[in-house]
Amino acid sequence: MVYGVAAEENFGMRFVKDGMITTSWHLGGASAPKAADELFSLVIRATTDAQLSDVLGVSSRYTAAEAYDLSGATKDVAIEFAGGAVATAGFELYQNTPNPFYGETRIDFYLPEPGEVTLEIRDDLGRLLLSRENGFAAGPQSFRLTRADLPVTGVLYYSVSVDGWKATRKMIRLER
Repeated sequence: MVYGVAAEENFGMRFVKDGMITTSWHLGGASAPKAADELFSLVIRATTDAQLSDVLGVSSRYTAAEAYDLSGATKDVAIEFAGGAVATAGFELYQNTPNPFYGETRIDFYLPEPGEVTLEIRDDLGRLLLSRENGFAAGPQSFRLTRADLPVTGVLYYSVSVDGWKATRKMIRLER
C-alpha cells in the first residue's frame, strides 16, 4: 500500500490474510484533491500467472462499494484495467456465519440491484430441505435461519439466485 491523499487510517487490514483490504475516505472539511493527486496505490506482487482483472475486484462484503458526489448522490465504484475490463460490485454470495452452526446462522449476500431472491437449501443427496423467496433492495442483505428451519444435521448446500445469477456454498449444521 502506498498512501497518497488517503492515509493509513483510511484502510482496514483486518482481512488482509483473506486477500481483502477495506477502505473509506471522505473529503471532510478539506477541499477536493486535484486530478493529479493520487488517493493511494496498491503494489501487487504476483505469485502465480493470472490476469489481474480475474483476481482483483470490488466487493461489498465488509464495506459498501459506493461513492458519493458532492451533491450526495450515490455512484458506483469500479476498477478499470488497461485492457478495458471493468470490475464492479456485482451479485455476491458469502459464507454463512457462523459455520459450522448449532442453533442459528446468517447467509449474507450482496445485490447490485433490487430483486426477488430465492434461497434453497439441499442435503448432500440433493434433496430440497428449504426454499424461501423474498424481495430485497440493492445492497448487503441476509437470510437468517434457525435450527427450527433446518431440523437436519450434517453437510448442507445453500443456493441464492436472483435475476439469472446463482451461487452455491456449503455449510455444516451440528447437533448439540
